[in-house]
Amino acid sequence: MNNTSKKNDKNIKASAFYMVGNLFNKALAFFTIPIFTRLLTTSEYGIAQTYLSWVSILTLIVGLSLGNSIRTAYVDFHDDIEGYMSSIFGLSLLSFLVSSALIIAGMFIFGNIDIILVICCLIQSYFQFVATAMTTKYMMKVDYIRKTLLLALPNLTIQVIAIFTIMNMHGDKKYFGYIIPYAAVYMVVGIYFVISSFIRGKKPLNKLYWKYALTYSLPLIFHGLSLVLLSSSDRIMITNLYNSSEAGVYSLIYNLSMVAMAVTASLEAVWVPWFTRKLLTGEKSTINKNITKYLEIALVVMLCLMFVAPEIVKIMATKQYYSGIYMIPPLVFASYEMYMYTVYVNVEYYYKSTKYIAFNTIVAAITNIVLNFIFVPLYGGMAACFTTVISYMVSFLMHSKHSRKLDRELFPLKQFAVPTLIFIIAIIIAYLLMEFWIVRWIIAIVGFIFYAAYALLTKRFSNFLK
Repeated sequence: MNNTSKKNDKNIKASAFYMVGNLFNKALAFFTIPIFTRLLTTSEYGIAQTYLSWVSILTLIVGLSLGNSIRTAYVDFHDDIEGYMSSIFGLSLLSFLVSSALIIAGMFIFGNIDIILVICCLIQSYFQFVATAMTTKYMMKVDYIRKTLLLALPNLTIQVIAIFTIMNMHGDKKYFGYIIPYAAVYMVVGIYFVISSFIRGKKPLNKLYWKYALTYSLPLIFHGLSLVLLSSSDRIMITNLYNSSEAGVYSLIYNLSMVAMAVTASLEAVWVPWFTRKLLTGEKSTINKNITKYLEIALVVMLCLMFVAPEIVKIMATKQYYSGIYMIPPLVFASYEMYMYTVYVNVEYYYKSTKYIAFNTIVAAITNIVLNFIFVPLYGGMAACFTTVISYMVSFLMHSKHSRKLDRELFPLKQFAVPTLIFIIAIIIAYLLMEFWIVRWIIAIVGFIFYAAYALLTKRFSNFLK
C-alpha cells in the first residue's frame, strides 16, 4: 500500500472513530436528559447548566487559551511536541494557581458565593483545559483512538456518578450532585495527563516555548471568552434577567440543538490537519473543491434534526420543557452558522492572525450581550435564540471578510450562500409544520434516505474523505 492510500485509509478510520466518539457523547447526553430533567427541577437544572457556562469561561482564563497554540506548534516544533506540551502545562499550572488565589480572595471580599461551587468551578476549569489540550494534540497527530477515548470515557463516568449522587441527595441543592462529579472526574484525568506530560516532555519551564505560546494564545483568550459568551451568556443572562427556570428550558433545547455537532466535530477533527497539509503544499483548488461537500454533510444532518426534534423533546422531557420546542429552529441554525464560520477561522489560525480572530469574535459577543439586555427581559429564552442567530451571522461575516484579505483564493463567499438560503427556507417550513409532526418526520426521513442513496451511488462521501 502506497503512502497516499495509507493516509486515505487513516483518514477514513479517524473519521469513523471520531464519529463514534462524538455520537456516543451526544447520545449519552441525549439519553440522560429525561433522567436529569426528572431528578432536578427546572431551576436546579438551570443552575447546573449556568455553572457549566462559568466553567467554560474560567477554562480560558486559567489556561490562558494555550491549547490553541498546539495547532501551529505541531508544525513549528513537530520534533519536540512533547516538550512543548509539558511547557504549556507548566505555564498554565502557574496561571491556575495565581488565578485561583485571586478569585477566592475576591469572593471573600466582594461576594457572597458558595465556596464549594467556586472551588469546583476552578478545579474543573483547569483540568478541562488540560483534557482539551490533549485532544487537540491527538487530533493533529491523527491519533484517533486516544482522542475518541478521551472524548467518551470521562463523560460516561461523569454521567453515571451524577445520576447516583443526585438520587442520594436531599434538600434544595441537588445540583451539587450534578456538579461535583464533573469536577472530580476531570481532576483525576487532568492530573494524570499533567504528570505524564512533565515526565515525557521534561520542559515545564521552557522560556522559548512560553514566549511562543503566549504570543500566539493571549489574543485568543479574548476570542475564546467571546466565543464562550456567544454560546453561554444566553443562559447566564436568562437566569439573571428572566428566571432560572427559563434558563433550564433554554439549556435543554440548546443542548439538543447541538446534537448534530457530533457529526460536525468529527468532520472538523479530520478537516483541520488535512486542510493544514494541503495549504502547506499550496493545493488550494483541492480545498475549495471539498468545502462544498464539507458544508453539505452538516446541512443535511442539521435539517433532519430540526424537523424531528420537537417530538424528541416531548419524549425526553416533562411538560415544563415543552415551551422550548419553538426555540429549536433558530438554535439549530445557529449551530450551522458556527460550523460555517470555523471554516474561515481555520484560515486565520493558519496565518497566525490571532488578533483579528479575537477582535471579530469580541464584536459578535458584544452584539449578543447588547441584544440580550434589550430583548431577554421582554421575551425570555425565545429572544436569546434569535439574538444568537444574529450574533453568529455577524461573526461569520467578519471572519469571512478578514480571511479573504489573508488569502483571496480560499473559500469564495458564494459557496456558503446556497446552504444558508436552504436552511432559512427550511426554518420557515419547520414553523409552518410545527403542529403537523407526521409531515415533518416524513420530510426528514425521505430527505435523508434520498441524500444517503445519492451519496452512496456517487461515492460522494467516500471521495470526500479520501
